[in-house]
Amino acid sequence: MATSAIALGQLSKLAFMDEAGAYGTPAAAPGYRYAFYYSAGLRETRPLENDPVIGSGYNNFRDATPPAPSLSEHNGSLVVPLCLNGIGDWLKLLFAAPATTGSTNFTHVFNSGAQVIPTRTIEVNPVAGDFRQNVGVAARNFKIDESAANGFQRVSMDLLGYGENLLGTTGAGTPSAARAYDPVKATGGAVLLGGVQIGVLLSANVTYETGLVQDRYVDATGKFGAAVLGEQTNLTGELRVRYTGQTYDALAVADTDQSLEFRFVKSANNSLSLLAPAARLARSGASIDGPGGVEQTIQFRCAQTAGAAMLTATLKNQVATY
Repeated sequence: MATSAIALGQLSKLAFMDEAGAYGTPAAAPGYRYAFYYSAGLRETRPLENDPVIGSGYNNFRDATPPAPSLSEHNGSLVVPLCLNGIGDWLKLLFAAPATTGSTNFTHVFNSGAQVIPTRTIEVNPVAGDFRQNVGVAARNFKIDESAANGFQRVSMDLLGYGENLLGTTGAGTPSAARAYDPVKATGGAVLLGGVQIGVLLSANVTYETGLVQDRYVDATGKFGAAVLGEQTNLTGELRVRYTGQTYDALAVADTDQSLEFRFVKSANNSLSLLAPAARLARSGASIDGPGGVEQTIQFRCAQTAGAAMLTATLKNQVATY
């Protein structure tokens, strides 16, 4: 007897395309592209609510009456590899289109602070004949965790959207192939503070928040009416270092800005830099928790300056345009 076939994540596909029409209108093929990813939790949910109506004439007065629908929610996480070709598509979702220069070897510069960022249709195909079309998808945040780990570096994003259409055939037409896979090793990153690489770094994380909120209108859909950048962007995180002295506490006490850069370099023409020109460290002290090595965890918060955005992402590769 043969084994039974089950739905496998390895066989699923994810295709995307930026939207040009009204919010909630799927992007129309052609123009979709496949993407590499580790996990996709984006989905629409609509719980059921208790509806204790009186005088309904049902069988008895103790059992629950039929439930009422609640408002729909459409959100979830997406984890993608830090591929130096594919990551530009996701940076565009976070920051809007970059300024691109070069020929053959291109430099794409993304800046935080845009008043408008794209929305996207993302179609997930878990099994044959099942196409889940996520519409009006925008990015709420992204997060990178760096450590001395196995494998390749990953980027996590929280997404919000208008809704999910269940299709029996694809709405993406024939998508283009995913961009050439060029991942960065998990140990391939460096963090620089004040232009100097932190040499006693045990781990680090950085989270960028777009300020995305959703307006829900009183209408017949029960869905969100619009995605708007209603809050300020934020760039925060923490550095976990081996304690060597008062250096970081002294910087925190001084309350002065320091440049902070997360850098992923494979070659002169293939790299990603996330540069914050004005980061401030929170005073944290040092906790001695036993006879072993002493560690220090330092939180940071970034801001814009008079001459620079809060975060500039500079991506170098051989992709001509995003």
